[in-house]
Amino acid sequence: MQTEQQITSNAMAGFWRRLGAFFLDGVVLGAVGWAAGLVLADQFVQLGLWGRLLGFCVAWPYFGLLNSSLSGGQTLGKRALGIKVVSQQGGFLSVQQALVRFLPLGAAWFLNGAPWSEAVLLSFWSYVLSVAVFGVGLSVAYLFVFNRATRQSLHDLMVGSLVVRAVGSQEESVKAQPTWPVHLAVCGVLMVGSAILPYFGQRAAGNATFSPLLSIYKAVNATSWVSHAQVNQGQSFIVTADKGKVSSTYLSIVAYTKDADINSTTRAGQLAKLALSADPAARQLDTIQVVLVYGYDIGIAASWQSRNQSHTPAEWLAQ
Repeated sequence: MQTEQQITSNAMAGFWRRLGAFFLDGVVLGAVGWAAGLVLADQFVQLGLWGRLLGFCVAWPYFGLLNSSLSGGQTLGKRALGIKVVSQQGGFLSVQQALVRFLPLGAAWFLNGAPWSEAVLLSFWSYVLSVAVFGVGLSVAYLFVFNRATRQSLHDLMVGSLVVRAVGSQEESVKAQPTWPVHLAVCGVLMVGSAILPYFGQRAAGNATFSPLLSIYKAVNATSWVSHAQVNQGQSFIVTADKGKVSSTYLSIVAYTKDADINSTTRAGQLAKLALSADPAARQLDTIQVVLVYGYDIGIAASWQSRNQSHTPAEWLAQ
């Protein structure tokens, strides 16, 4: 039968040790993902957006089971750095508690950067995603850095857990102390701010300035061999000895392909011409850059190959 141990203030795991343990756990999971990618790369590519769900399904039991009583509250990273997860009374978390504990961190980690479709980004779900990624993610990071009394972050507060040194002196008992209200207020602001962020993004998408980019985005993403794409327009500057500061306007299309044919000039030209057709004003730009990318991202590991092709609008049209 498990007995509870006394938690002491000088037994709390420090910032760098916890961060280091998380980094090591990321390396372990990354090695698993890399090894799987050696034999399943094509299958991972076909998963597209769902590849991150696969990574989550690997990371969730890893952290959930090892941070629980089954492994003495220690993942491989925590074991290497001599720290462990315990309850506020000193006992270990149950498997259910440890699985719930990972959810806020896991949601922000695996939802962030996923290739969401335009339909999702312009719908109600964009608000849910924004809260999960930015509200929860920033709150986890904020509490982890600034809640120095116990170093409890959002996922710790959810289940009443603490991360302590696995060995060490225990001189001063620590009772579960409430989180400073200012910290909770900051987290509230982050949550509210993230909840309204998509509103401004959706309004910007309908703005005359961004409407042409949205048209190009739709045209490129409708291409049969494109899994998903990113489009942006901007201005770059270089400094030359004879002309001084010189500006250059550009349109960048990054298209993730469904197959490995990324060296095709025909495909790159097709996307450039689609962009010029969707937005005739793009003919006035100095450069149109098309980057064809093939690979996968499963959250715990990623592998990409790319080919960059840049020409003036006139050169693209002449192909």
